Amino acid sequence: MTNENEIRTKSAEYIENQKALAAYLADPDSSGKPVRTHLQASDRVIARVTDGIYREPASALRELISNAWDADATHVTILTDAPRFARIYVRDDGNGMSFDTLSHLVKNIGGSAKRSAKGEDLGVTGADLDKSPSGRQLIGKIGIGLFSISQLARRFRIITKVKGEKYRLIAEISLRTYAEDAGEFDHAEVEGDDQYISGVVEIVSQPADDVDSHGTDLILEDVKPRVRDLLRDSDRWSQVFQREEAEKDGDREAANSIRVQRPMFHSGWVATSSPGVATTVEVPSHYPWTDETDIGDRMAALMDAVEEQGKKTDRPDLSSTLDAYLNMLWTLGLSAPVRYVDSHPFDLKASDQLDLYWISNEQKGQSTAVPMLPGETVREAVKARGPGQRELRDGLTQAGGDFRVFIDSVEIKHPVRFKYLPAGERNLSKSLLFVGSYSPDLSKVSADRRGGGLSLEGYAFWTGRIVPKENNGVLVRIRGASGASFDPTFFNYQVSELTRLRQITSEIFIRRGLDAALNIDRESFNFSHPHVQLVAGWVQRGIRQLTNKHKDLAAKLRKDRLGTKAAQEITALQSYVNKVWAERQADELPPEVTIADAPVVEVARNQGKVALHKKTVSSIKALRQMPSGQGENKVEALVQVLLAYDVLQGMDYAEQEALVAAILYVFHGVESK
Repeated sequence: MTNENEIRTKSAEYIENQKALAAYLADPDSSGKPVRTHLQASDRVIARVTDGIYREPASALRELISNAWDADATHVTILTDAPRFARIYVRDDGNGMSFDTLSHLVKNIGGSAKRSAKGEDLGVTGADLDKSPSGRQLIGKIGIGLFSISQLARRFRIITKVKGEKYRLIAEISLRTYAEDAGEFDHAEVEGDDQYISGVVEIVSQPADDVDSHGTDLILEDVKPRVRDLLRDSDRWSQVFQREEAEKDGDREAANSIRVQRPMFHSGWVATSSPGVATTVEVPSHYPWTDETDIGDRMAALMDAVEEQGKKTDRPDLSSTLDAYLNMLWTLGLSAPVRYVDSHPFDLKASDQLDLYWISNEQKGQSTAVPMLPGETVREAVKARGPGQRELRDGLTQAGGDFRVFIDSVEIKHPVRFKYLPAGERNLSKSLLFVGSYSPDLSKVSADRRGGGLSLEGYAFWTGRIVPKENNGVLVRIRGASGASFDPTFFNYQVSELTRLRQITSEIFIRRGLDAALNIDRESFNFSHPHVQLVAGWVQRGIRQLTNKHKDLAAKLRKDRLGTKAAQEITALQSYVNKVWAERQADELPPEVTIADAPVVEVARNQGKVALHKKTVSSIKALRQMPSGQGENKVEALVQVLLAYDVLQGMDYAEQEALVAAILYVFHGVESK
């Protein structure tokens, strides 16, 4: 890569004005002659946040992927140099940038031309200003793509080409933060409070023989040390090594004080990742796939690996299963406009073990069951027999063709599955899928407050267990992309039905609107915006309708299973436990607890039930001497009360059983040997 001295070479002509810069680059006599200018933000407030606009490297890469989508790319390839992460390379086959487009980019950071007449002139927007030249719904709006790169590296190279043109543009860019000294750059000029010089760029136009090629390459050869450490999971590995060293030395106190464990799957660990420095692999990578696994199947293998942890805990999580790198792949799969790992929810069929319902948009409305014929998809059933015979459009092929993202040797896909997972005998034998659409009439809201129109589609999917637990909640996707993770509160839904809420995955597909409510980091919303309030209201109506339907179905199922006589034969102890459960979890009855021998326990846990080994109970002499069944009833009641108070939440099955055994020992003691 061109070094700092080459970027600031005194022989290169300096041009400040954007139009003059574009004209220079377009002049055939300038071919091969570099020109220097400064990056310029259109608003000083934006310039002030260049150091903290994105929280994680994945957020910055997300913005680059979104930019490729907006540029009509069909393929994006990202190489991260894992596990060293010393350099990052991003390539897309999009439209590329012309003289005028690149000049506008470097002179108007934070002043995107997208969705404007200027954007149409520059070729970044179609005739419909909300769409790309090929007709895709645009994701970007603010124009802060270069800021995203600044989170990864201070110096980088852009190589870009437009199809049909006989030139290629190469830009060497050096960014600086607001706090850095402006005096280090020649020609620095500040014209008023709203003009801010935030970097220096050297651009050269070169002849290109490959006239039909097109796209943009980004080359980051000096990734920031802290970014490298985040991707390498340095803090975590450091604690892992400390714990293992303490265990080796027999220092039990020090080992127990460090709760961090090795991730189940990871990209490996190297002692250093500095560019040009030899590295030694200290921990070889352990991926949930093999070299023979097809690139397109590796996200599925990643999901399989996480789901496999469900044999150890009722709610497996990503943080303990995957390292930072694999977590990044997962996050980008959630945020990028890519295909689902298995199937879009609107393309599910009755054979996927689900019952389908349509969400009412009325404030106190009730859902409507939508029968599904064999082989029929959700969208087909809704159009044929749903209220209003609506057409669900999310997930259908968009203009501009398919969009695929590859990171290293993995094709990134949306890591959400729609499997029926049981959660005990008292639960349903099928999943519930609630779908709907919403386009409120905003004509009564003043134009300066309504932020344009709002249109959405969405679903809420209930199953016995959500795996991983990070997929529990609602995810808002604007034009196919998301900046945030799942919100487990469902926009602060004020109910105490924690058990049911933990069993729901929901996504909202915004077809129009809401993006004006995004904060600048694109990872949170301005909750005072009317669109956010409308979306939150619709989400919570849908969740209320789902939970009400689940209650009705579960109550009927219990009545059928127990019968009237059996339902009356409830002991005083169980009656008390039921009362505690209802008060704490806003549900009728607590989950059953299985107490059995090892093989049965394993099967029960795979079905989502709380299960204990019989030896845990039989080791307590006082319990064993009780009349038949009473000892096990007391243990079951104890576990149900602990569940009601969420004491066992987040523990793996072995930890749960160890805690129960410890409590039993305190109150009853163990039989002396």
